[in-house]
Amino acid sequence: MNKALKNRIINSIELLPYGHDLYLHMARKRLGITYRGVYESFHQAQQHAISQLANEYDVINENKGEHLEQEMPILDKRVLDIDYPLMFWLSRLMQPSQRLLELGGSIGQGFYSFENFFPYPDGLQWVIAELPAAVDAGRKIASQKDEARLAFIDSKDMSEEEAVDIFMTAGTLQYMDTSIAETVSQLKRLPQHVLVHNLPAHPTEDFWTLQYLEVCEVPYHITSQANLVSDMEKAGYRLVDRWKNPRRIEIPYHLEKTVEHYHGFYFAVNDAT
Repeated sequence: MNKALKNRIINSIELLPYGHDLYLHMARKRLGITYRGVYESFHQAQQHAISQLANEYDVINENKGEHLEQEMPILDKRVLDIDYPLMFWLSRLMQPSQRLLELGGSIGQGFYSFENFFPYPDGLQWVIAELPAAVDAGRKIASQKDEARLAFIDSKDMSEEEAVDIFMTAGTLQYMDTSIAETVSQLKRLPQHVLVHNLPAHPTEDFWTLQYLEVCEVPYHITSQANLVSDMEKAGYRLVDRWKNPRRIEIPYHLEKTVEHYHGFYFAVNDAT
């Protein structure tokens, strides 16, 4: 089918009632990452996931662990344009002998990549809290690289981790059934600095959908910006900076829930806390 004919068919579909929704549904596989449904909670979304697919994001981590020889050459080359606000703040907040706890982080791409742009201070300890498959793969790579500054723990054990100075998470909160305020409040001590990066957020709406990733389908949280900032203020933080990058989420038959941007936030603990 030539391109002109294909475009005419797409334009015709778009003119139908709910035509854009129908197109999104039909183009699901071609578009790659797609979304369906609107749900009130993680568990409600999970109940509607496609049954024949593993509803565990750790499936992707297992695939990485099985192909470490392919991951190694590109491990320190994972910086995107959208990462620069995060690196800007990290480069200014890191101090000698600090502990940084990263929720998510997979097998350490951020740790290995960011050092190409600014030096890490002496005595830095960077801890990644992840799912079991990523922990195993990350430890293997760190051992092969003889990297003593980087450690991995199971994310369910975060509350038992030593007190940290900086808490960071990028592209992970949307897969979790806890908010950033709840997460940092469960730590032994409130981190002085909290960096949230690459989070899908709506100005006011807070809801769950399902994200299809070819190998699995998982509950996906769209955070209310207003709620996030308010909850962090109640937890003892003040908002210092925020940033965003264009990335659109459209959910067929729920276009009123469309997300226009992914967001980042830097919170500092209140001095009086």
